[in-house]
Amino acid sequence: MRFTGRSRELGILRTGFDKLEAQCHFVSGPPGAGTSTLVRHASKGRSGLSFRCPPRPDPLIRLSLRDRIEQTFHQAPISSDLQQSETTHESITQSSGATLGWAQLFSLLLGQAEKSKPFILTLDDAHRLTEARSRFEVALADALRKAQGSGIPFHVVLAGRAGSMPKVGLDLPITAPKTRIHVGPLPLRAAAPHLPGNEAYEKIRAYGVFGGYPGVLTHLDTKVTVGTNVRRLLLPDTGSLGDLPMTWLETAIHTPTRYIAVLESLSQGEAGWAQLSKAIPDLTKAGQIAPYLKKLSELGLIHAHRSLDARPRGRNTRYALSDPFLAFWLRFILPWRSSERDEEIVPYYASEVRPRIRDHLQQVMAPVCRRHMEIDALETFGSNARDAGAIWNNEAELPIAGTLGTGATYYGLCLWDPPANRPRKPELTPLEKIDRSIRNTRYGFGREQRLRVVFTGKNTPNWLRREAARRSDARIINASDMLGDKSDQGTS
Repeated sequence: MRFTGRSRELGILRTGFDKLEAQCHFVSGPPGAGTSTLVRHASKGRSGLSFRCPPRPDPLIRLSLRDRIEQTFHQAPISSDLQQSETTHESITQSSGATLGWAQLFSLLLGQAEKSKPFILTLDDAHRLTEARSRFEVALADALRKAQGSGIPFHVVLAGRAGSMPKVGLDLPITAPKTRIHVGPLPLRAAAPHLPGNEAYEKIRAYGVFGGYPGVLTHLDTKVTVGTNVRRLLLPDTGSLGDLPMTWLETAIHTPTRYIAVLESLSQGEAGWAQLSKAIPDLTKAGQIAPYLKKLSELGLIHAHRSLDARPRGRNTRYALSDPFLAFWLRFILPWRSSERDEEIVPYYASEVRPRIRDHLQQVMAPVCRRHMEIDALETFGSNARDAGAIWNNEAELPIAGTLGTGATYYGLCLWDPPANRPRKPELTPLEKIDRSIRNTRYGFGREQRLRVVFTGKNTPNWLRREAARRSDARIINASDMLGDKSDQGTS
């Protein structure tokens, strides 16, 4: 698929590569997030060496890197007791270990860096260095110090799976400047060209099912419907995406059962510690959930956010899944693939999936809308948000809230499919609900401009348009606005 949606991350890396000093760059993300593609585009046209660490023992990783150096720079064979033609797992195990070490390898690369400035060494799939218990950190730190002392712009990029990356720069301090980039799912607009559907709301519906990971989007057929893609890719035993999330988890976590229980709870919506601790019945205290949340956060599968009106030391924190695809898979695909499957695929989709997609989309819309305010609100408000989050307390519930770059605060709701007719009293309209919640929060109090925002998905009924039009502080953001499509999508 076409490389898209990574302008911020690409800019950070390229700016770092332009600096004429030694640096270490860490690029991590969940499987399928596109870390390798990002680094490849950032280093295109620059001198250096890119090496993908194989899933092999440390001596064989070093041997592969040695061969890669020789092939790339056409050097004479490097003296070593490890000769490729004679090396096997058994011989390595039996040998005393007189091999070409990391220090020698980095020294060779530093020699090349002196000839080509700046020089970029990419160690891709760097999590395999951790899995192989490679002891390269001290050698890398020494190489960076030498490069700094000699004024050599030696850039080292460690790219790989979040949660398993080497700890160099953390457990082992390095003096060279460090850059850390986490690669998450593509935002809606960047993912849209790779999603099925012609109308804006169809694209959002597809995003609510398949999310924004490039490793998932590459499998989609944009010429057929969301339902057809689900029935082809997720539900059959041979479907290419059917077991993908389980593969992610089993690769990163030895026994993922409890972690899956936490993720299943979050697939029903954002939740706090107390609620999530109930997902694992044998936990006796809410605090015991902490290690599971920490690991899932490190893997990039979930993220935490605090209510914007929480006190500085308050613990008013909620957790959410980082991408809609995992939520959809947990709610609809895992139960199907774990069952006896008495039903055929088409009846199952018609009876269990299609009727519940509306509720699923309502659950996953809030993070998508918050992301819109953060990176795409310029067209509507003349400024993107410098703070994008949510507000919740005993008397207020606002899934969208924050502060624009202009200083104005905003408060909002998400409605995937608003009712066709205006609610009858005493039920409140969306704007009235926002007004009530604003009265029960201190966030934004005293600001000159306080905006009300209603996000709509499938349709925007006329009564809601008229209600917003009568107020100077209200905005409707529909599916077309979220996709940047200037054509209106109609009413109901």
